[in-house]
Amino acid sequence: MFSGFNESTNEYLMGIRFNNNKEWFHEHKDMYRENVHEPICELADEIFAKMQDMDKNFTEIPKVSRANRDIRFSKNKNPYKECKWFFLRGDGKPDIIYSRPTYFFEMSPDWWRYGLFYAPTPTGMQLYRKRIENKPAEFKKIKKVYEKQNIFELEGDNYKRLFNKDIDKDIIDWYQKKYLGFTSWHDYSEEIFYQSTLSDLVFEGFKAIYPIYKYLDSIE
Repeated sequence: MFSGFNESTNEYLMGIRFNNNKEWFHEHKDMYRENVHEPICELADEIFAKMQDMDKNFTEIPKVSRANRDIRFSKNKNPYKECKWFFLRGDGKPDIIYSRPTYFFEMSPDWWRYGLFYAPTPTGMQLYRKRIENKPAEFKKIKKVYEKQNIFELEGDNYKRLFNKDIDKDIIDWYQKKYLGFTSWHDYSEEIFYQSTLSDLVFEGFKAIYPIYKYLDSIE
């Protein structure tokens, strides 16, 4: 059972930022395993179980990030990640590009956050825009789901070129997105981070935007 994170969680995350090397990591490997990796795995499993209790057809299994970075094609040669996260996604891969919407939880040395992102290929976003064009009333119902909640902020860069001048102004921001993100941002002054009820908080957030998840999941 997930019992919450702790001060050693914060200590590791801040430590790896300023000591991103093999020597420091191996000296603090037990700290990482006991206070970062194992708790986030427990949190992911608990939230997945709650999602399945809500909808037995939800099969997006937890994928937890590794400590090591893939530095083969990166200018940043730090061997370890500063952030730790989990995705709920069926293919079990950590890639950002994915045709389906993805629930996530992530923590860094400075903040923690959770939410939903939708970042398929450009072709996938074309299908998203076409769906809005063909069924604007359906989309406006989904937009109302977002407007009724106060947990998540809509994020995502917009294309500068306007794809369709006839799109209603009240949905143009959604229509022009390169990707969609719904994020709830937090800092470590909040006691909930250190409590077992964090899993309830995250699940209730996921539940609040589940109609958006289902809408996006039905596009491709």
